[in-house]
Amino acid sequence: METSSKRSGTKRKSITPGDVDQDPPKRKRAPKILVVREIEPSKAVELKKAVEALAMRNVSTTSDFTFLQRKLYNTLTQFAQQRPDTEMVHDIPIKLVEEHVGHTTSNSRDHLKKVLRGMTQVQVEFDYKGESPGRKSGWGVANLIAEAYILEDNQTIRYSFPPELKRRLLDPTIFNLIDLRMQYHFTSYSALSLHELVSRYFGFSQKETFREHWTAWSVLLSGSATPHAEFRDFNKMLGRAVDQVNSIEGRFKIEVVVTKNNRKYDKLWFKLETLMQPELGLSPAPEIVGADVSKRLKALSLSSKDIEEMAMSHDEEYLLAQADYTESQMKKKDSVASPAAYFKAAVANNYAKAPSKQKSPTTSNTPPDAPRPAKAAKKLAASSQASSTNQMDVLLEQWGAAQRTTIRDEINALSPEERQELFASYEPKLKNDDMAFKQYKSKGWTPMVLNCLVAIIFEERFQEAPTSDQLLQFLLSANAGVKA
Repeated sequence: METSSKRSGTKRKSITPGDVDQDPPKRKRAPKILVVREIEPSKAVELKKAVEALAMRNVSTTSDFTFLQRKLYNTLTQFAQQRPDTEMVHDIPIKLVEEHVGHTTSNSRDHLKKVLRGMTQVQVEFDYKGESPGRKSGWGVANLIAEAYILEDNQTIRYSFPPELKRRLLDPTIFNLIDLRMQYHFTSYSALSLHELVSRYFGFSQKETFREHWTAWSVLLSGSATPHAEFRDFNKMLGRAVDQVNSIEGRFKIEVVVTKNNRKYDKLWFKLETLMQPELGLSPAPEIVGADVSKRLKALSLSSKDIEEMAMSHDEEYLLAQADYTESQMKKKDSVASPAAYFKAAVANNYAKAPSKQKSPTTSNTPPDAPRPAKAAKKLAASSQASSTNQMDVLLEQWGAAQRTTIRDEINALSPEERQELFASYEPKLKNDDMAFKQYKSKGWTPMVLNCLVAIIFEERFQEAPTSDQLLQFLLSANAGVKA
């Protein structure tokens, strides 16, 4: 277990804010300071994430550290930890990356290239907080990865880390043991980074994180180089992240503690409360954005395709901030003729001035006159269409997403008694994911349990790929729905 000495401090009032297949040679390691394993090693995809990498702060002036990049970084690090010490560069199958990250690049490699390019440019500070008064905190600054290539087979990524950073990442002395399957459940950078940071302290006697000014937490949890301008804006993001962590994590729940200095919010930290029946997450089919966010964006007349395309480039919190801005403008008479077009323009130009998840040299923070959002949306649509090189794969992805949505709606429409009967009928298959079963027994119908059941029913209903006639019918129905 990772150890720490007790830290002194006055109590504050709590608030609630809104892994080819071959086994690599084993490393010869010095004794480590380990955390308790709560996951069966035969099932878990274990990442020993060095404490220096837990609190990564973006210091780039041109790039943000995105949700997809953080998940990919975890995957690349975990894979490299399984390789021989003498291996300077690592070759990882793209299919394995997609499996652990939860995003596919079947339509093209353009987006994957963009993500990797960004990771060679994002510069972050690595730090950790000493757990006793006499311990000094380590510090360093480096690019996330030194180089990245997609090999000629178009199925493999070759990459390497900066030399000193590689030593710290791949053979850490102090680390947090993370199951990469947990990545599937989070839909925002803020929730994933919050869980990684806070879960480190679960084995500590104090069960309390380090204390920092709220602006420092804003940078840590957003991936942006600059904090939120106002605490209320940060608090919205924080509240959603805390809610998502508490709905997914089964060992503990977290609460936020904040202090004030001259009536201004100051230090902020997190406390962990152990739950009575601890259990962990499972690995259902991941979703790009959460159901609540998807529902909210659809209310702005956005299609599922629109939402998926934007979610591939923008973090959930960024999209929510633009939705807030769009909705505020809609309240002004005759100011927004088309909510969907205005929202797309807001996303492209960051009208809400939120911590950005995508930088563009043509970015403008000033909303245009009424006709201009439509032009910006039209330009964005043309760009998206040009980047799609395999529309059949895109159609298959959309078809699958639509079927899972239908299954989810069917389950949600059932009464509690009918849901219990449904669960009983699928109980043998659900038990294959022991953690899903544990969560159902302790919490009932959580989003994690629902996602797992949807994935099982989808595989049962559609054991073969859809025929061309089925895809055509789906396409015609989708177009009819948009027109309607």
